[in-house]
Order: sequence, then C-alpha cells, then structure tokens
Amino acid sequence: MNALANQFSVLLILIFTTPISYAQATRFAPVALQQDGKITLTPSFTPNGNTIYFAQSECSPIWKCPQRLKKSERTATGWTKPELVPLPTDARVDWPAVSPDGETLVFSWAAPRSDYKNLEILENFDLYTLDLNDANAVPRPIYGSDINRPRAGSFKTLRYVHNEGYPSLTSNGDLYFMTERLDGIGERDIYMAPANQNGVLQTAFPLSGPINSPQRDDGVWVNADGTLMLLTYGNRGGEGSADIFVSSLVEGEWQTPINLGKTINSPYADFGAKLNPAGTHVYFTSDRPVEGEPEAILQVWEAPFDKTFYLK
Repeated sequence: MNALANQFSVLLILIFTTPISYAQATRFAPVALQQDGKITLTPSFTPNGNTIYFAQSECSPIWKCPQRLKKSERTATGWTKPELVPLPTDARVDWPAVSPDGETLVFSWAAPRSDYKNLEILENFDLYTLDLNDANAVPRPIYGSDINRPRAGSFKTLRYVHNEGYPSLTSNGDLYFMTERLDGIGERDIYMAPANQNGVLQTAFPLSGPINSPQRDDGVWVNADGTLMLLTYGNRGGEGSADIFVSSLVEGEWQTPINLGKTINSPYADFGAKLNPAGTHVYFTSDRPVEGEPEAILQVWEAPFDKTFYLK
C-alpha cells in the first residue's frame, strides 16, 4: 500500500508540475512565407484553398515597416515566396479577407482619402474592396451604411476610435467587422452590416450580448454561410492575455462564445483567427515566443480544428 501511495504521489507531482503543452499549434509555413523577423498577420484563403492573401511587414517594429498586402500560391512542394500586391498608395494594410465567391478582397487600409482631404486626420483605417478579377483594379472604400467613419478631429488620437478592421463577408453579402465607437456597446465591438436582396449593404450595427460586452470584443471572423464566428476576448477567462473563442448561430441568435482551450490558445496574445475553406484548421496571429527569435513578434500559427468538439 505504501508503494502504491508513493507511486500515486509521484504521478500527482508529474501532473501538476509538467508545463502545459500548446503543441497542437505550429507556425504556418514560416520559411516559405518568410515569417522570421517580419510581422505577419493571419491569411485569408481563396475558396479553393490554393491562394492566400495576408498583411506582412518587412521587419519589426511595425512603426518602422508598414504592413503591405501580399499573396502566396500553393504548389505541389508548398507555398510560394510572398508576392507584393501592388496598391496605388503605400499605406498600412490590415486583415484582408477573400469573399466566399473568390471575386472580392475586403481589407482595412490606412491610405489617405481624397474625400477626407479637408479633415484633420493622422491615420485612419477604413474598409476597402478590391476586385480580384481585374488586374488593374484599385481599392474602393465602402461607402454609406455607417460602415466607415473618419478618424478625424477630436477622434484622431483617441484610442482606436473610428478605425475599422477584421472584415469578413458571408455568401449572402453580409459584412462583419470590428470597430471602436463612442456610441457602441463597449470599448471595441463586433459590427454587422446586413446585405439586402440586391446585395446592398444596410446600416451597420453592433451585435448584442453575448457577443459584445462593455469591454473589448475583437478579432472577428465569420464563415461563408454565416453560422460560425471566431473572435477574441481578453477578459472572459482562458489561458491568459487574449484568447480565441468560437460561437455558433442557432435560430438567428449567436450563442455564448466558447474558449478554444490550451491546445490552441496560450498565455500570450492569440487573435485574428480564421478557418481554411475545408474548416479543418484554424489560422491565427500570436506573439508567443518563437525559438531562435530574439523578441516576441506577431506570427501566423495553425492548429487542427474540429467544430463538433466545441459546438456539441
């Protein structure tokens, strides 16, 4: 009995002293995408899964090297070297997302706007669309529907107010995004601009609870059929810092978000999550340590994803 008790005690010690493993998450194509030393944000896949668009800096810290729009192609041997997507203005790009039909790219962009030229603006992120079928297309800001608001005047340096980011489109044209507004629900909120039968975006509004709260609700992505949402919270428990959560749409209502757990989340900031077209893997941005890197830097990670495990 004493020997058995001793073995049990040793087992308990091992259980409670062994570091928690986050081994299911690995860096996504770090060599092919040239992630080392470069801030790299979560990519968005085309519907066939063979092309990704993503934002990447040329170095770190970010204020020395603005993020640019890049793309990479899947080949039989892996992903190609990132290719710069030319834009008419070299301004910071954030969180590009491919539409479910693969024809449009929607992204957050800090380019100066001619219609804002009389406004007092330091840097303003608005949502733009880019026609992927036209090699000569230029980004166009999304007008109307209270989607983009200028970060001007008294708002120009106020937190993240009137910056729009993390856009995603559903198959029926609904637009989800994140922004911070003084007339919102919390510090930052998840907004939706529904599309009417003609595909025209209607007035954007913040989602109610349990999605939004009085605190920071961030990093939204919604799948093509508009039934699954990934988003980030820093104050709803979990592994620490910012964690990725998942919610499902049931009978028209978004359900209480569920933490993805320690096989994906870490004690560091994990956010900006998206699924691949097959829904088998989750891709996200994290500042967790990278072996061989001297400092924490935002990198893209991937992990297996089984929605039935979270949404039973």
